[in-house]
Amino acid sequence: MSTDRDVTRIVRSWLEEGVSALPDRVLDTVLDQLPATPQRRAWWPARRLLDMNIPARLAVAAAAVFALAVIGAIAIPKGGGVGGSGPSPTVTPSPSPPPVAVPLGDLAPGATYFWDDPCCVGAGRISFTMPATGWFTFDPIFLGKGTRNPDHFDLYISPHLVGNLYTGGCHWRNTALDPPVGPTVDDLATALNAQAGPGASPPTDVDVGGHLGKKVELSIPANLDVSTCDSDGTFPIFGRWNAGSNGAAPWTYGNGQHNTVYIVDVDGSRQVIDTMYLPGTSAAERAEIDQIVASIHFEKRPASPSPSP
Repeated sequence: MSTDRDVTRIVRSWLEEGVSALPDRVLDTVLDQLPATPQRRAWWPARRLLDMNIPARLAVAAAAVFALAVIGAIAIPKGGGVGGSGPSPTVTPSPSPPPVAVPLGDLAPGATYFWDDPCCVGAGRISFTMPATGWFTFDPIFLGKGTRNPDHFDLYISPHLVGNLYTGGCHWRNTALDPPVGPTVDDLATALNAQAGPGASPPTDVDVGGHLGKKVELSIPANLDVSTCDSDGTFPIFGRWNAGSNGAAPWTYGNGQHNTVYIVDVDGSRQVIDTMYLPGTSAAERAEIDQIVASIHFEKRPASPSPSP
């Protein structure tokens, strides 16, 4: 039967092309192959089918199967299951906002800031992300959390450029190390460990922002009244290193203060990140310091725009 072969060829071609509508010529051919059925008749007389000869029965059955196949192909889109849809559109993520300079006041959780003050940061700049609410600053270099008295924190983080150390601790004036500490990460880590005295934990290796360095743990004796320490003119400090025009550092906030000092080699220059917490600081807040350190990136300082002619 040439007509059957033609219909098969046409439908096969249509299915391979993946079109979503049945061409009129195919639909007309299929309908021509199906026996006519009165509209309002709800059943097929079995007797009539039995009275047909075998070739006729086969032709009707084949036409019915053929029609169901065509209708099924229309109902089920090519390449998907029932109710399936095409490939999901590619979603392009929005670019993260660029870091901004640390402002005075409250710092927004999830926001990325940077330090670039030449007093405390080398040739580049240091970006980082705030992990939680409650962080603020009275000075863009010192970021802290806790009691909101002027210049007071319960925990903090700050960058430093360290040129030399003091040996006197609480009474640090006129005790600068002579000769000065060497310029490398290991020089400073070894000297700070010696300054801490017997029983101090040795420096450990660390990676900050893809740059290798050392981490040193330092504590102020719990029985020492820091209010009796030498002052830089603002408040008493347990002096560990010379902070240039800022006097002695790190800033001191209370008895039993603990400092974790990260000393990192950034392209041949030594950069210090000092962190602090007081006794009673929760583990969750101490973890926030770790999260800030983990988010640090050392970046090149953007070029200044050329002056207008």
